[in-house]
Amino acid sequence: MNESDRFRSILSKNRAEELGYDVWEHYVIPPFFKRLDLHTARKPNLIIGGRGCGKTMLLRYLSHQSMFSSSRPFIPESAFSNIGLYWRADTQFASAMMKREVPEDTWRAAFNHMLALVLGIEVLSSLDSVAVSNTTLISRKDMMDCNFERLSAFSADLPSSATKLRDDLERRLWEFESWVNDVRKAKEPSFLPGDKFVLALIKEVRSQLKMFRNTTYHVYIDEYENLCVYQQEIINTWLKHSESPLIFNVAMKRHAFDTRRTMGVEALSDIHDFRVHDLEEYFQDEKLEPFFAEILFLPIESAGLKDTPISVETLHDPEGLEQRRNSTYIKKVVDAAENLLPDVSSDELAKIVFLDRVLLQKLRERIQSGLNHKESNLRVDEFIKDQFPSASIVIPALLHRKSEDPAEILSQLNSLGRSKENRFTGKTNWIHNNFVACLLQLYEPHSRACPFYAGFHTFCQLSRGNIRHFLELCHKSIYRAISAGESSFETVTIAYQAEAARQASGAFLGEIRSFGRLGNQLHTFVLRLGSLFALAHQRPTQSESEQSHFSIGSGKTDLSATDQEFLKEAVKWSVLFESRGTKIKNEFEPENIEYVLNPIYAPYFHISYRKKRKLELSTDDAKCLIGGSYDDVRLLLRRYANAWAVEPGDMSPTLFSHLESGV
Repeated sequence: MNESDRFRSILSKNRAEELGYDVWEHYVIPPFFKRLDLHTARKPNLIIGGRGCGKTMLLRYLSHQSMFSSSRPFIPESAFSNIGLYWRADTQFASAMMKREVPEDTWRAAFNHMLALVLGIEVLSSLDSVAVSNTTLISRKDMMDCNFERLSAFSADLPSSATKLRDDLERRLWEFESWVNDVRKAKEPSFLPGDKFVLALIKEVRSQLKMFRNTTYHVYIDEYENLCVYQQEIINTWLKHSESPLIFNVAMKRHAFDTRRTMGVEALSDIHDFRVHDLEEYFQDEKLEPFFAEILFLPIESAGLKDTPISVETLHDPEGLEQRRNSTYIKKVVDAAENLLPDVSSDELAKIVFLDRVLLQKLRERIQSGLNHKESNLRVDEFIKDQFPSASIVIPALLHRKSEDPAEILSQLNSLGRSKENRFTGKTNWIHNNFVACLLQLYEPHSRACPFYAGFHTFCQLSRGNIRHFLELCHKSIYRAISAGESSFETVTIAYQAEAARQASGAFLGEIRSFGRLGNQLHTFVLRLGSLFALAHQRPTQSESEQSHFSIGSGKTDLSATDQEFLKEAVKWSVLFESRGTKIKNEFEPENIEYVLNPIYAPYFHISYRKKRKLELSTDDAKCLIGGSYDDVRLLLRRYANAWAVEPGDMSPTLFSHLESGV
């Protein structure tokens, strides 16, 4: 495999499942790691976050496979204090363990039995992980000499040696899976009593191995939402009664806690029974650029493909966080990322337009349209300033505003040219407030990718804390550069980055269909909402520029329970993000929830990824976008097009083809 192929292969792995259970070499300790307190916690933790935010990588890093990885050069004594057991719920298998003429109490006993087998195997596997690790604190012989004869009280034919016991539990798990698959014909196995069996096994380990005497086992259950309700109730019971030496923790998407009931009379209670860690919120609290730069450079450095400013060993060690917060180090690692994936300033974006014959002609046409709108005899060339391209690009929006006079706009432009006080860069700051929206408006009717979506810092914002999205943007950018024969890996051009952003955006948009039971409806909703935002971006005046989030006000009818459930599902899958309203027009108005479209979809729709202006939807419009018919949505978009004075010719032929007549 040559250097280019190695580079492509390494960066293409952006999911924890592609890396296996031992992620020691691949994991970068996030800046908020010590806030989690997962190593020393004596209370269950509820870890929340959408796909790609790092939940699975975090749990696998905390598991015994990574903590005692053969790649870890030194195993401290503290590693024996807390040992993680990772288990991910299997959606298909979990849903098979219900009904089919089998009583519910049998399924409950069966699920407990499965957990006994799965976690029992993991406890014994943790001994194997220690045995092959670089620890000098305990020998392999000590662990292999463990005698589990006392566990025969649960089942007389359980072997006593560690190796044979694990093999037997695996055999019983296969036997159990066969029974679930053919429950009417296969013989029901003898069930082990879930947590009691696991606790007994842990007790034997602790009593026979000195280094494990004070060990607490932490069970990390991933994708908790995939479990059936009765299965969640069993896990909830184990959560509520967690204490050393066995503590349960769960990871799930937002709004996925379907039930807090337990097998007893008490339900789970926040604070008293568990601590909540929202990874996406933690990411928003931190400065992400250094962390994302480290994630970008880790596989490159590990493969020896390019000199980078990181220290691989420091990235894996929680104690290295303080060193990584050093301002000199942060500047060095971010500068390196900027060199590889350069950002584009507003001035550079404007110059690109002026160098592009098609885009420059489009700008001229929009300026002429604005002059015609104002019935002005001024010439287009007077508003095209090569030395001030950013100012020229915002002029079409200004010409379409009722309050602005073409002659005054030209006067302000000339003042800018003479370095005098003006409204383009002064307090009114026309350029700052309107440039991005006007730039996107120029690119929208064309098939080419917009460079507004290029750059390391832009990729960080498009990803919004989603590690998978960030890595995919980087992978596709570098892949394009390599495919074009640029193999130095020093800098990826703006054009390749912009194309990569558009390609990744479209791919992630298509992926929405696989998002749970409402995947198809979520996909349709995003297409509708994105089309509405794209329509807003075509507003000639740009009076409410860069709309990419919305709130829901009043209407003729209230949102139904089904509508509310749909919005929760959209947030659960990170299609939308919830935030609290910051601009309340009436002091007596209750605080609104605002919904932000995931910025990764912005390049597909040619809309802004920045949270700038809010679109206020009525409940009727929201209901239409969520579940309205094709004709209903067509009428809604037509109504907004009329209200915003968007002409059919200004609309994207792909997004708005159904609006081309009758607007």
